[in-house]
Amino acid sequence: MAVVVWLIIALVAGILEAVTVSLVSVWFALGAVAAAISAGFGFGVIAQVVIFLVLSLILMALTAPICRKFRMGEKVPTNADRLIGCIGVITEDVDPLENKGEVKVQGQRWSVQVRDDGRAKVGDNVIVEAIEGAHLVVRLKRENESEE
Repeated sequence: MAVVVWLIIALVAGILEAVTVSLVSVWFALGAVAAAISAGFGFGVIAQVVIFLVLSLILMALTAPICRKFRMGEKVPTNADRLIGCIGVITEDVDPLENKGEVKVQGQRWSVQVRDDGRAKVGDNVIVEAIEGAHLVVRLKRENESEE
C-alpha cells in the first residue's frame, strides 16, 4: 500500500511540475519514486520519509543554480540600448493625453514618453532614460547639464 501512496505523490508532483514549470516539484517526484522503491524493498515508513526528503533536498540543492540560470535567462542587449543616456531633441510636441510626440536621437526618430509632467515642446532637449517597447522614456534636460 505504501508503494501506491508514494507513486501517487510522485504523480501529483509530476503534474504540478508540468503545470508550473518551476523546476521544484520534479525533485519531489523523483524523491517519491525512490521512497516507493524503498517501500517495495520493505523499508519502514520512517526510512521511506527520510529517503524522500534527503533525495529531494539533495537534488534540489545540486541543481538549483543550474535551474535558476535557465529560468532567469540572459538579457540580450540591443543596439537601441546605446541610446540610454543620450540627448535628443523633441521634433513633435509631446501630449500624454493623446499619446503623441516624437524625439530625434542620433539621427533616429522615436515615439516618446516624457517623465516629469509628461509634456515637451518642439526643440526641447531631453535625456533618454529607458526604452519601453517602441517608446523612448525621456526627461527634460536641465540647462546646467553637460552634453554626453
